[in-house]
Amino acid sequence: MIKLNRYFIPYILVLMFIGFKGKLLISFIIVFFHELIHYLAARHLGFTGFDIEILPIGTVLILKDIDEATPMEDLMISLSAPIVNLLLAAIFYKFHMKYPIDLYYLLFQCNFVIGIFNLIPAYPLDGGRILRDLINFRCIYKIANKITVYISIGIGSLLIFYYLFLFFAGVTSINLGIISVFIIVSSLKERKRIVYLIMGDIIKKKYKFKKRGYIENKSISVFYKKDLISVLSIVEKNKYNIFFILDDEMKVMDIIYEEEIIEALKLYGNITLEELMKAEDENHI
Repeated sequence: MIKLNRYFIPYILVLMFIGFKGKLLISFIIVFFHELIHYLAARHLGFTGFDIEILPIGTVLILKDIDEATPMEDLMISLSAPIVNLLLAAIFYKFHMKYPIDLYYLLFQCNFVIGIFNLIPAYPLDGGRILRDLINFRCIYKIANKITVYISIGIGSLLIFYYLFLFFAGVTSINLGIISVFIIVSSLKERKRIVYLIMGDIIKKKYKFKKRGYIENKSISVFYKKDLISVLSIVEKNKYNIFFILDDEMKVMDIIYEEEIIEALKLYGNITLEELMKAEDENHI
């Protein structure tokens, strides 16, 4: 389904009012094609179901099951469109050098800018997902996402300062201001989303396991004084997490599975693992 963001029409009207016309249509066609490449890459990897939302800064593909992708799958999907844009830019540049037609240069320019722009490591751009995936190869998803959010907010803040610098220097750049705000807002939304994403991943994991027929395990040792929220925060997405509860001497006291963390939070709230073991012992008596 294709839907317009509520800010899209006012933004276009402003651009038309200030006389920004020439590259507008071609840019949005290329951006739409950019998202289509993401969709084709996702379909090739077995993902289905999507929405395309047209934003003031372009379009974004929302794959309904993209959160189930592994870091490598997500990296391939995220890189696909910028790479195609840069390849097309190179092709149209060669065409322009051989046949100096304005349209070829415009297509080169738009593809190059859109390809490079989407590689900026900030949400909601492809570069934000690419950075998160690369970090996720080295550490758990939550930490990778947290680092990427901070970098993204930092980039958005720098762009706002640059926009203000240009504004006070007498140069008005509406695009830059809107892009800065979208990056910061998207980053803050992503930071809030992570808790629900991890919990949703645990709930849907059984379905994904039955669909694929296998799932990678991850074993983690945790101190028995830790609370349930702390344990939940280190759950790795797309893996079945098994927790070994260790005492002060690092001896195994119990084994708990990820779905038990959710059930325990529902029943007892954010108690410690020690309290959970005591509660389970009392229930067994």
